[in-house]
Amino acid sequence: MSSYRYKARSEAGKSVTGTLEAPTREAVVSHLEEMGYTPISVREESSGAKKGESNLFARFEKVKGKDLVMMTRQLHSLIKSGIPILTSLNILEKQSDSDLLKKTLSEVQEKITGGASFSDALRAFPKIFSDLYVNTVLAGETGGALPEVLDRLASLLESEQATRKAVKSAVRYPVIALVVMVIAFFILNIMVVPKFASIYSKVGIELPLPTRMMMFSSDIINNYWYLVFGGIVAAFAGFIQFKKTKFGHYQVDKLKLKLPIFGPLFTKLAMFRFTKMLATLERSGVPILKIIEIVSMTVGNDLIRDELVGLREEVRDGKGLSDSIMRRPLFPPMVSNMLSVGEETGRLDDMAESIAYYYDEEIKYTVDTLTDLIEPMLTIFIAGGVLLFALAIFLPMWDMITVARG
Repeated sequence: MSSYRYKARSEAGKSVTGTLEAPTREAVVSHLEEMGYTPISVREESSGAKKGESNLFARFEKVKGKDLVMMTRQLHSLIKSGIPILTSLNILEKQSDSDLLKKTLSEVQEKITGGASFSDALRAFPKIFSDLYVNTVLAGETGGALPEVLDRLASLLESEQATRKAVKSAVRYPVIALVVMVIAFFILNIMVVPKFASIYSKVGIELPLPTRMMMFSSDIINNYWYLVFGGIVAAFAGFIQFKKTKFGHYQVDKLKLKLPIFGPLFTKLAMFRFTKMLATLERSGVPILKIIEIVSMTVGNDLIRDELVGLREEVRDGKGLSDSIMRRPLFPPMVSNMLSVGEETGRLDDMAESIAYYYDEEIKYTVDTLTDLIEPMLTIFIAGGVLLFALAIFLPMWDMITVARG
């Protein structure tokens, strides 16, 4: 099988380009004619070193969330205007600023030209189009409401982008402050403390506890730096490997929900994703069992995922969604109560959307509160560190002055 790059014209006169795998050039021409296209050019692609290099660098490429949202919004507008899916994707391919997204849209067109549905074509690129994205598109195709579904999907992606951005901005300042604090600690122990230690050792006075602590840490860092560095690297690598295991990832996600400050925020984020996806997929006509399956794969926490897997089993056995949620302590009572009202009134999507809106506002409020809370806490922490450094260095000086006067 060889890869052939083709250019063809549709019955409407639109130009379409793509790549097909076929044994011969004639097979590509025959296939295009069967699809109703008039071939303009068909040429075999070479598979040299450049292609291998491209595949190597492609592993590190990533489509930005804003690019995916923009593409979804534009695709909704084009299809709603009556433009065929292939022509719409071709327009978006030419307009995209992302090389990876441009390449992916080209390959999606090829798969559709080869007979695949839009959702099946997207499913071939799981690193770009999540299960939520693909199954939502599938629901739109099945129900004949693809433009409406794409609009809801774009709104969901925008909400998640905004939430993720808010959380990142909340933790950015404390992370930077802690990194600076650690760097300052190492600089003092490597460059400053040894000079004062040589002076204090000649005086022969009893050193205070802060100074002894600093001298001990300085001695460890300067004389056994390879053990310190190796230990940090080993601990970090060990944590990464531990997190990659199923048990480790589960324990980390469990710990996230129990953290004193960030735990409630992670819970609210999970509830927001759950209810927002529930509302989006319910309105798109996806069956409830499929909705729970999709949400369990995309909710972002293994502990809540396992709860949703158990929830799906109970719903499949005939139990109500809200009743099953009510028996699970990870879900706040408000979620089960409002979903119960939605089930009774037949407006489950509206109730889920209301819950998602509530948690969206709660997340914004929590992030703002955390920002206001973290700043004074970090100020106290940094001030305490500076005080410890100052006492460790200057307390012996005061003792030396006292001895000199005596």
